[in-house]
Amino acid sequence: MLSINEYHRGREAATKDADGPYFDVDQAIGSFDCDPPDSPFQRGYLRGLLKSGYASVTSEWDGVLV
Repeated sequence: MLSINEYHRGREAATKDADGPYFDVDQAIGSFDCDPPDSPFQRGYLRGLLKSGYASVTSEWDGVLV
């Protein structure tokens, strides 16, 4: 159950970060293409960014994370 909690913590952190005035959601998503998410928190964070409503790009990891 710990990994699902970490996943949700990642999604919550992404939502908070994406709402920041100077946070570049597209750049953050793109960074995962060079360094794939390797923990439940990172997978949740990427998923949160993708679903934030601010993203105009996708990731090769979208859909793999669910």
